[in-house]
Amino acid sequence: MKKFSIAIMLACLSSAAMAADVSPSCEEYFKQIDQFVSSSPQAEAMKAQYDTAKKQMSEMPSSTQDAACKQASEMMKQAMENMPKK
Repeated sequence: MKKFSIAIMLACLSSAAMAADVSPSCEEYFKQIDQFVSSSPQAEAMKAQYDTAKKQMSEMPSSTQDAACKQASEMMKQAMENMPKK
């Protein structure tokens, strides 16, 4: 279920356009994903999907990028809260 949640979250981010900079909300989201991937061997298998989503988000226009990253960040927080604790 958790892999599915992450896959859905990454799939939601598959828009592409052009943006010069990454918004602060995207920087925060990218940090969340980096921490998740580094802390979970299962997440390592999804690294390629993450890299693709990160590239696509970086290419979005800033007006779209900020909203997409805020939504993705909230989804990531919810997914992390629902994961079993070690």
